[in-house]
Amino acid sequence: MFNNRLREIRTERGMSVSELARRSKTSRQTITNIELNGQEPSGSLLILISGALDKDPRDIFFYDSVTQVQQNKTA
Repeated sequence: MFNNRLREIRTERGMSVSELARRSKTSRQTITNIELNGQEPSGSLLILISGALDKDPRDIFFYDSVTQVQQNKTA
């Protein structure tokens, strides 16, 4: 399962969704979809968002392998 800490890090930085969208050259809706729905960003967008937040992409976006393993066992 793809997870992220985008909202947490954005708010720690005191940045609005609009500001992050502007800095990462995307829409507010895209940022919201990533934060709320776990939408997986493209590689280029991942880099733009990470750069706008001055964070390593691995600190923001990750796969939750534990959840994935548990889901596979119940399927």
